[in-house]
Amino acid sequence: MQNITKKAGLLISLTFLLFLFLFSYSLLRFRFILNKEDIIVAIILSISILVSEKFHVIIPIGSEVSELSVSTALTFTIAYLFNPLLTISLITISETLSDIVSKKQWYKIVFNTANIGFATGITSLYFWKFYNNFLPFTSAYNIGVIISGALIHFFLESFALYLLLSFIVNRPLLSFYIENIKFISVEIFTLYPLGIVLMYFFKYNPLMNAFLLPSLIAVYYALQRRYVVIQETKNALFAIAEVVDKKIPDTIDHSKRVAIITEAICNELKLPLSQTNEIVLAAMLHDIGKIAVPDFILKKQNPSEEEMEVIRLHSIEGEKIVGRLSLFRKGALLIRHHHERWDGTGYPDHLKGEEIPLGSRIIAIADSFDAMTTQRFYRDKVRSFKEGLKELKECAGIQFDPNLVDVAIKVISEKKEELIKLMYPLLNAQ
Repeated sequence: MQNITKKAGLLISLTFLLFLFLFSYSLLRFRFILNKEDIIVAIILSISILVSEKFHVIIPIGSEVSELSVSTALTFTIAYLFNPLLTISLITISETLSDIVSKKQWYKIVFNTANIGFATGITSLYFWKFYNNFLPFTSAYNIGVIISGALIHFFLESFALYLLLSFIVNRPLLSFYIENIKFISVEIFTLYPLGIVLMYFFKYNPLMNAFLLPSLIAVYYALQRRYVVIQETKNALFAIAEVVDKKIPDTIDHSKRVAIITEAICNELKLPLSQTNEIVLAAMLHDIGKIAVPDFILKKQNPSEEEMEVIRLHSIEGEKIVGRLSLFRKGALLIRHHHERWDGTGYPDHLKGEEIPLGSRIIAIADSFDAMTTQRFYRDKVRSFKEGLKELKECAGIQFDPNLVDVAIKVISEKKEELIKLMYPLLNAQ
């Protein structure tokens, strides 16, 4: 299995074995019998899954991605309508075909099919055991069974998925699981109620599900729009940051290089992925406030004290620009404080020590290291890679957080060649 860790490979194998065990158990306990109506319903739901999986929503998780689609509501409905053997069979066929059509790697096909098949099969087994067909669908008892079934289905499917992703992106499971569930909570609270409505109509009036088609389409576009808006906003901010970098030839790609070092430090600290993404985004945008600083001041070799005050305002201006967007408000605070110093002599608020947000302290180190080791028009000498690391060490406890400096030096030293290629392509080509 390429591109996955040993632990991830073991988890995929274990998930597949659990799936095979459940399928074998279902073969012994249940019969593969479908009447004419069941066949029609099974075909409708299977085709619906194939179509919905084609229109999934991509959710970035570090260097990997997760996918969210309205098929969750459909697989949950299948678990209710059919016995475990039929449920697992339908899910296996639908999910495998969907992943093959999407041209996913073979081990992703195996894991997705086994994970969804196992979660949905267990949920079907639960319904088969506890749902009371002699009581109305809307009775308190049956509603309780359906809601608890939704919780079982969601937990089994999501836990294995995020356990696998936590192995791949190297993050602690508990915090990684909780932060990602919070991120998709709105979507989950939308899809499962939709699945319950589908159950009701398929049980009592299947034709009514035709009227739910617009709802499924609306849910998909609502999910898609949310993530598109987030990505488009990021792209717009990155474009502004790139314009700022290009205002001065010496700082071209400066923000990208700062983001690379920042992410390396965050990964070494094993910060929660959501916090890492927040800090790296702030690193990409840390100089965005310079868009408000006149070019003649930015390009001046020896600016006056008054002009330096204008330049120092860029961190506040950056906070104002990014802070107007509710999705990036936390990152705005990191931008404001990325020029604070550990000893309290920085700006704009003269914060000291751990009063400075962690993300700002990380960005300050990455920003300073890049500034020291790349050509700038206002100085003649560029520090070497080794001299830059030495400067970080000498400024630990004065300008920088001493604990973070040790981490930064370790990370940069270990990845020296990789960072040089990424950060200094011109120097590397010489």
